[in-house]
Amino acid sequence: MLEEHYSEQFRELVKSLDWQIELPIEWQDFFEVRGQVPSFADDERHNQRLKARTHGILWFEQSLPFLSRTTRPVGIYTRDFSKQGVGFLSPFEIYPEEHIRIVLPTFWVQLLVVRVRRITSKCYEIGACLIRRHDPTPDAFRSGASCADPQCLR
Repeated sequence: MLEEHYSEQFRELVKSLDWQIELPIEWQDFFEVRGQVPSFADDERHNQRLKARTHGILWFEQSLPFLSRTTRPVGIYTRDFSKQGVGFLSPFEIYPEEHIRIVLPTFWVQLLVVRVRRITSKCYEIGACLIRRHDPTPDAFRSGASCADPQCLR
């Protein structure tokens, strides 16, 4: 029952968001690409990545002191997942050391942003480390949480 309510709330929120990400023209097949991300010679990653492209919902939990961030949800697209991190696309720049929450169709995560790369003026590739993964719960949709909270790191 809880998962049904979570899924319904997720779908409703996805429909209500203003999707501002503008993918490059050459990424027309973005949502069709799935599977393992190939490694390369100087790849310093510790874990294999899997391409998993879907819509997600982002909230800021703790931003940098000089930034004023929205308390409203932001639509994002996931790129890939690994055991310890997530890659996703955002319509604007999100800086390293910001704490965020991403709600996905079947679970939600709290993350620490570690890198950002501009793709277009409305498409930024963000890399984030996993702080905590959660099963579907109403807490996924709450506003005003902080990864500085002791419960966040348990």
